[in-house]
Amino acid sequence: MSKKKIRVLFVDDEGGNRKAFKAAFRRDMDVVLASSGEEALRLLEQEPVHVIVSDQRMPDMVGSELLTLVRDRYPATMRILLTGYSDLEAVAQAINKGGIFAYATKPWDENDLRMRILQAHEIQELRASREALLNQYSQIFGSAGDPIVLVDHRGRIIEANPACGKLLGVDQRLLIGRGFMQHVENARDLMRSLRKHPREGGPINVDLTIRGRDGAQIDCMMTLTHLTGCKAGKVVFQAIIKDITDRTQEEKRLRKLNRDLDRRVAVRTAQLLEALEDIGSFSYSVAHDLRSPLKNVLALSEHLHAQATSKGDNDSLPFTERIQKGAQRMLELVDDLLRFSQTNTREIERRTVDLNELVDLVIHEQVPEQRQQHVHVEIAPRTEVLADAPMLKVVLHNLLSNALKFSAQVPEPRILIAHRTTDEHDVIEVRDNGVGFDNKHKEQVFGAFKRLHTNAQYEGTGVGLAIVLRIVRKHGGLVSAESEPGVGTTLRIALPRSAAEQSQPPFFKVA
Repeated sequence: MSKKKIRVLFVDDEGGNRKAFKAAFRRDMDVVLASSGEEALRLLEQEPVHVIVSDQRMPDMVGSELLTLVRDRYPATMRILLTGYSDLEAVAQAINKGGIFAYATKPWDENDLRMRILQAHEIQELRASREALLNQYSQIFGSAGDPIVLVDHRGRIIEANPACGKLLGVDQRLLIGRGFMQHVENARDLMRSLRKHPREGGPINVDLTIRGRDGAQIDCMMTLTHLTGCKAGKVVFQAIIKDITDRTQEEKRLRKLNRDLDRRVAVRTAQLLEALEDIGSFSYSVAHDLRSPLKNVLALSEHLHAQATSKGDNDSLPFTERIQKGAQRMLELVDDLLRFSQTNTREIERRTVDLNELVDLVIHEQVPEQRQQHVHVEIAPRTEVLADAPMLKVVLHNLLSNALKFSAQVPEPRILIAHRTTDEHDVIEVRDNGVGFDNKHKEQVFGAFKRLHTNAQYEGTGVGLAIVLRIVRKHGGLVSAESEPGVGTTLRIALPRSAAEQSQPPFFKVA
């Protein structure tokens, strides 16, 4: 018999995203689509789902609000939020109010999102199993009836109910006047507790072992309450006894389930980290092994170009130039891949860095002399930030290179490098008045190989800003971008000002 498919509700106001999600997951999951929060709630009223995946940015009702309502109305449904890198406030709201299991950034990675959905469903099933066990125990325990006994200051039984007689294996009528402590292991310790208990005090819980019929030992929990309104000189306690023998066994079972869950999560985490490490090693190996043959191709193409030039072979020159250009671009891409893979393996060494000195060094290395007059710096003297200096230099190199490239064709190019502080971050901005881009694509600019312009317009590999994102994240910081076509672009990084704010999980966050 085939296993029932996971039923997933995907909520996004963009039709293309809905089609892409269904195409990616429909084979192994029962996918339901909704274009708004209101439609999603109507679908949930008709039939529950295992997991709901909602985009954050939607008109009328954003994802965090929808997941909060889902948590209140359908608490068993696991919740995942899709959001951009800059929607940290929405993520915090979704965690605090919506109780989300996890969130993923857009554009989402199919394998990563699939793993999160499977983990959410697995935890849901484990929770359901645990709840079923607890409910089963509660029903059994509730229907049994609790033994109740009244004892005086000497520990003699004044009254006992039938359940107490059943627990002790004696007719409750024969218990009256008998010492209750003769049925209890370590009775002296219990008597000392009874005598020390003040009359005006509240109930106290005592664990004890009772000797039942034929000397059988029964684990119990007894709630002791001093009864007021008794005759003068009388000290009476009411003892409500619960047989927790079955419960202790269930608790052991639940603890085992929890240990198994922790172990499975640890195994999954280790597998993910190992996969990430393998991907990084593979990328580095492939990129490294490609450099040598590409350099040979470039050298040979240069030789052919020189021969064609010396012979005046104008028909061959365009082909040799295209080979040279293609080989050079592939070498640049390989070098970027190597740098990209190294950002994951290199450990950062934070120290106090003179920002003015580092910016000046980057400008002199990166900016041609004829363009240095176009670069303006607004950083106060002796400004220091806490960062890994070589890594921060790479970040500034890439940000400045991006600004130089996209403002090169502007009649009066202008690039501004500025610094400001907030309560928790040092914020560094690089602004240009270049071609810009549609601001709705600002979440894509820091993605690997994500390019908003064609290679014919502006050359590049689409890796530089992805390296910026990785380095800033390793510092525990944030990145953002703002742009407008024909006006320019602002790229912004925020670095934590103290080491206490720099801890980051190695990969995704869970609620």
